[in-house]
Amino acid sequence: MPSPSFRPRLLVAALSAALGSASFAQTPSAASAPLVAQAGAVQNWDLPAGALDETLARIARQGGKILTADPALLRGKTAPAVRGSFALEEAAQRALAGSGLALVRLGSDTLTVRLAPSAAASAAVAPGTAERSMATVTVEGSRDPNQVYQPFAGGQVAKGARLGALGNTALLDAPFAISGYTEQAVRDAQARRLIDVLAVDPAVRSTNSESNAVDVFFLRGLPMLSQDISFNETFAVVDTRRIAVEQFERIEVLKGPSALLNGIGPSSSTTGGTINLVPKRGTDVPLTRLTLSGSSHGQAGAHLDVGRRFGADNEWGVRVNAAGRGGGSTGVPNEKVGTEHLSAALDYAGDKLRASLDLAQNRRHFDGFPQFYRFNDGFALPAPPATKQAVSQPWDRSDTKSSSAVARVEFDITPDSTVFGVLGGVNYEESNVNAGNPRITSTSGNFSAQPSIFRTGSSTRSGELGWRMRFATGPVKHRVVVGYSRFTGDGASLSRQMGSAFTSNFNNPVFVAQPALPVGGVPLRFQDGASDSLAVMDSMHLLDDRLHLVGGVRYQKLDIGEFSAGVEQRRFEQTATAPSLGASYKLAPTFSVYANYAEGLAQGPVAPASTANLGTVFPPFKGKQIETGLKYDGGSFGASAALFQIRQPVSYVNGANFLVVDGEQRNRGLELSLYGEVAKGLRLNAGLAMFKAVQSKTLNGSNDGKKAIGIPDHSLVLGGEWDIAALPGLTLTGKYTKVARQMASVDNQQSIPGFDSYDLGLRYATRFAGKPTVFRLTVENVADSSHWLSVRTGFLARSTPRTALFSVSTEF
Repeated sequence: MPSPSFRPRLLVAALSAALGSASFAQTPSAASAPLVAQAGAVQNWDLPAGALDETLARIARQGGKILTADPALLRGKTAPAVRGSFALEEAAQRALAGSGLALVRLGSDTLTVRLAPSAAASAAVAPGTAERSMATVTVEGSRDPNQVYQPFAGGQVAKGARLGALGNTALLDAPFAISGYTEQAVRDAQARRLIDVLAVDPAVRSTNSESNAVDVFFLRGLPMLSQDISFNETFAVVDTRRIAVEQFERIEVLKGPSALLNGIGPSSSTTGGTINLVPKRGTDVPLTRLTLSGSSHGQAGAHLDVGRRFGADNEWGVRVNAAGRGGGSTGVPNEKVGTEHLSAALDYAGDKLRASLDLAQNRRHFDGFPQFYRFNDGFALPAPPATKQAVSQPWDRSDTKSSSAVARVEFDITPDSTVFGVLGGVNYEESNVNAGNPRITSTSGNFSAQPSIFRTGSSTRSGELGWRMRFATGPVKHRVVVGYSRFTGDGASLSRQMGSAFTSNFNNPVFVAQPALPVGGVPLRFQDGASDSLAVMDSMHLLDDRLHLVGGVRYQKLDIGEFSAGVEQRRFEQTATAPSLGASYKLAPTFSVYANYAEGLAQGPVAPASTANLGTVFPPFKGKQIETGLKYDGGSFGASAALFQIRQPVSYVNGANFLVVDGEQRNRGLELSLYGEVAKGLRLNAGLAMFKAVQSKTLNGSNDGKKAIGIPDHSLVLGGEWDIAALPGLTLTGKYTKVARQMASVDNQQSIPGFDSYDLGLRYATRFAGKPTVFRLTVENVADSSHWLSVRTGFLARSTPRTALFSVSTEF
């Protein structure tokens, strides 16, 4: 089998198509002339002079309009004081006075900031900075990917994120723990997967290393599979194993159960929280960015990102991303990873109509890829092998492919009433030849393995219809969303053993010849299912917008078929309702407190054939959270604190051989976070998560009070950047991660030790041949520490070797 290598044909084709799209870009025409003052509701304004982006944000919020702008246009600009009585448009024009920018109307409720015609002509000759992307000043309630919140200083953490179906919400207004990481954060981290960006949050952890073929996350101590990641708040339309980061403008996290806001995911694993991906869109300022990358282990890659807007009012947008990586190894002999990604997005932003289409394809190939390590009970778990010690068989290999499409449309019936719909889906294929999931059998590192082949395929389809409206009842301003969603999915698989089982050892591994591949057999259906969901929720602002209340209820129905040898054995239905309530209150313009009660839904169990109540169908599990917290937005930096408790039902077979849902896992925690520029030239992205996760109501009380599997008592992340004043453009970067011991068995007799990890790097921004260029270097796991990354029920994952990543990005 040839080793994975960088295959450029996909990238070359995309380069040609994307560069050809440059002809679509147009300089603003007369239709984009500065907007004259419009008749509208006259308001009283009392805004001091300050940063232009902050002033526009306050104007949009007070006036209840959507106001968008490319952040590159606003960076470093100030606004004069805006005081007096006039309409919102005039207030914005006064703020823009002398900036070289103009206000343009895109729709009945949407305004944008663009270069004034004379400045636009100059910009066409000299493009802007290397860090531009489509973004907005404030976009409360919108789910349009064109509209996202501005970041804190440093450009990596956003000042708002989507609150499920309620759309964009400022951090201070959200009565839940939300965070958003920008496309710049992806580039600065030289991210190859989502956890490379999310690892700055100690309450978000991955159970896998970079060379594993699948991503599994822990959010607030509870597992979440990649199948349950949403795409612009829509489930069942992303890669089911590992997601390419090149396609996305924002990576957002909502921590805690969110059945009301998001519904239930295809794998029912969102009780600890959800991850949402916001796709990139065409930029007002034409963008063509090429990034070349490599690693100390010989891997090489390239990524092309092209964005344009065109049309009389720049109403049409296109974004193309193409990337490939391969060659070399992960640092472990025989372990090689090759990836290819191609995505294209087309969007239209008209007066009343907004529409988009996102297409993506991802291919991955793994050689010598490591499986999870299973383990028996009754002994102390061994230390993992050295980071560069090959354990997997050199003939282990895996190939995956995913293809996805998502279409979205919104139409404004009136300025305060919008209907929307979504259609999408993803097809996934996987083919593996490997030595199976090795099972650890002793403290000395012995393990057994059974070679096998595995092929699987799945298809999911998703749809959504909704109505979003705004109105007032006396002093209370409402934003109500009524939505219906449905997704369906089916899967087929084939698993066949080949050859004989063998034994090996971490420190003295045994390598065997590949057995003959089995002949015949086709993947057979193992499950299909459908999920229908109906939700009604209300977001209310009162007391001059200081108080924000969120409430509502979601009804969920699951229809699931189980198969054996491709033949349906039974079909069952589960239903549940999940209410949620939340409130946030601004004690000051920069400081808020919040609290919530939220529920999460997961597919309930069905009693198996070995139990006395065979076939009994239990209703969906309900995880229940209570949470309170504080948030601070100091302009250049922000901070937050959260105190929470999640109760999650647990099933087991009792002494009478009945499956029952009588157990419970209780996760209590404290989260502290700090992000942004805390002093001139010094930026932090740091946090501490402390957990007390215990089992209760266990069988005969035998494990009551014992720690839950895979949840450390504490997790600490200290990330930072320091601009070197003596060398303009040079930034030093670093990250320290500390994770405490984790229990590996319910009786707490097995565990894995805690670990410390260090990353160091630097970034240099300059101009090369007159083009904005950024050089990046990061060394991961500087100490080359060998440790178990994480444990979940019955599985272990090891750390990766010390790796240097380097890249250069430039714009044309």
